[in-house]
Amino acid sequence: MAPVQQWQWQAYRRGPGFDHVLVLRSPGGLDADALAAALNDVTSRHEPLRTAFTERDGTLFHRPVDGPRLVVEDCADLDERIADLAAGAPDPEREAPLRARLLTGADGAQAVLLTPHYLAVDEWSVVPLFRDLTTAYRERAAGRAPDWRPLPVSYGDYARWAREVLGDPADPESRGARQLAYWRQTLADAPRELNLPAEAFPAVPAQRGRQAAGLVEFVLDERLHADVDRLARATGTSMFMVLHAALAALLTAHGAGTDLPIGTMVAGRTDDQLADLVGCFFNTVLLRTDTAGDPTFAELLTRVRETTLSALDRQDVPFDEVVEAAGLRPEGPQVMVIHHEQADLEDLEGGVGELVAVPTGATRAELTLSFHEPRGEGPVHCGLIHATERLGAAKARRLAEELQTLLRTVTDDSEQPLSELFGVTHKRSENA
Repeated sequence: MAPVQQWQWQAYRRGPGFDHVLVLRSPGGLDADALAAALNDVTSRHEPLRTAFTERDGTLFHRPVDGPRLVVEDCADLDERIADLAAGAPDPEREAPLRARLLTGADGAQAVLLTPHYLAVDEWSVVPLFRDLTTAYRERAAGRAPDWRPLPVSYGDYARWAREVLGDPADPESRGARQLAYWRQTLADAPRELNLPAEAFPAVPAQRGRQAAGLVEFVLDERLHADVDRLARATGTSMFMVLHAALAALLTAHGAGTDLPIGTMVAGRTDDQLADLVGCFFNTVLLRTDTAGDPTFAELLTRVRETTLSALDRQDVPFDEVVEAAGLRPEGPQVMVIHHEQADLEDLEGGVGELVAVPTGATRAELTLSFHEPRGEGPVHCGLIHATERLGAAKARRLAEELQTLLRTVTDDSEQPLSELFGVTHKRSENA
């Protein structure tokens, strides 16, 4: 097993939370036989798609299984059927970690529903999975087998390499031990629980990873995107860092404190040879964000930049080991900021259909800011995912509005102290 898979296994044991569902929408006319053959081609190309998992004496092992089988189904209402099927991920102990279904609605429109399990197909696997399925389908529809280049490495190669890179944890000079020492020092005395915005605290809080999720979608228009880019360039940061800092400032304004451990997910594909693989590489990294001392937003950005770059240099060690070393809660971060690259998917139009992500309705964190950054100009599509038992839809919408107002304010003037900025931000929100 790759070290990150061992951690994700423990997360899976605690309950769902990282699953994602993909739908390829088509106006109709898909060839079911060609699609089934293409699915088999992709399964043969990527070994994680034909792998289940078994645990013996606390150690996790891969177990080969038959790959996913395409299920073909007619339905009265395509959207309703997709919603019904999106809730359950495959059982990674008993079946292939990907389910595939071709749905045809009463009006002839079609959808290919792909339900992967994150132990074998992480979010960054979507691009190679979609690209290879599209390529194979086009070839099979034309009566040919796909003639693609062999992958440079396999997931098994990566798993062995990842263990070798971390080294012996008992050796204080090993990479893994040095990274754990950094996290132990960096996260010492970090707050275990943040006072996040909420309408009411439930009498019996839901276990993280099993919380019902709400989603507030919003868009940073093209002008605001350009302004955020300009601020990022001027401060030597990135769009992720600007949105991260803005969320931290907003949470401080709502009473969450000035010491904010905020998580993010990293792709874990630190070598170019891994870019085309389907598999589980992703990890969680905790960014301890300091808003104390009434800094200006520009100063906060400097802090966020230093924290982020330092953390990304130590992203290899699995998060569960960080949690154990630093004495953190095992459920994971309460707050997450997740950055998605949309550019690669924009190059994959056609073939099977248009790719659409479907919410699973569950969340592990209590508040997650998720955004898709386009290539070049254009709007930025964002989502505020919230645990509904802690934060209702109206309050979540209000936070999303305040975040947008805050971004407009700091891109106008990033030298205002947070204490002044909060007043300006709330005033603008009220006017809006």
